[in-house]
Amino acid sequence: MKIKSVRCICFSPTGTTRTIAENIVKGINPECVEFLDITKRSQRNGLFWLGKDEIVIFATPVYYGRVPEEILPFLTSLKGAQTSVVLVAVYGNRAVEDALMELNDIAVNIDCIPVAAGAFVAEHSYSSKRYPIAPNRPDKNDIRKAQAFGAAIRDKMQRLGSSGHATNISIPGQSPYIEPVNLNMIKKARSAITLTPETDTSKCTQCGQCVEVCPTGAISPDDVTQTDKWQCLICFACVKICPVEARQMNEPNFQSAIQALQQNCLDRKEPEIFL
Repeated sequence: MKIKSVRCICFSPTGTTRTIAENIVKGINPECVEFLDITKRSQRNGLFWLGKDEIVIFATPVYYGRVPEEILPFLTSLKGAQTSVVLVAVYGNRAVEDALMELNDIAVNIDCIPVAAGAFVAEHSYSSKRYPIAPNRPDKNDIRKAQAFGAAIRDKMQRLGSSGHATNISIPGQSPYIEPVNLNMIKKARSAITLTPETDTSKCTQCGQCVEVCPTGAISPDDVTQTDKWQCLICFACVKICPVEARQMNEPNFQSAIQALQQNCLDRKEPEIFL
């Protein structure tokens, strides 16, 4: 099967998942590429049909060991037609846990056929100068492996020929999926405290980049110091994008959790692929 068309469906608040996806596509080297960036809610309007003769990539970061809740309604609304799908989960050097398994089940349920999967590492959303977690990743080695993964997908699909699809691939994970305990704790705690990144008004230049990058529109465009705690994903896109480091998560318990996370993620983990 010659790969003529690749559609990449990507959720990437801090940009690292998109970087991995772009390099996988580069390795596949198709004739036609369409990137469907679903990071913002406004980009998920309408019903999308996935064609039989295209390769589709689902690329998402891992949140608390799972596919982000924010994009589940969109992914499960897609309509496949025995479409070949590549599953990509990007995690912050902690663990991919059940994210790939969850992506696999979503794909199967919408009439798609997973033909390859990859777990890649990127700088953790909560990484900072004080508590670096996989800083500056994906690095050159990660990029090289993403492109090699793409080339391996191309070779696999070409070997299949035009008459059939690959047999089931082995996906890591468990069912029922891991319970996102920390996420549930955050949701419960928000009834009493804010638990969102805050704005240091002495640094803030009102540039509005935090508003533009927020996936859910949680930051008020009229007053960037105001964040809707019920809409905030704590994806830290606003923290990463701020040119003057005015956006920070200052809640002491959250900072302690980041410190503990950093200590547990010191050993470098490498990408894993499943073909």
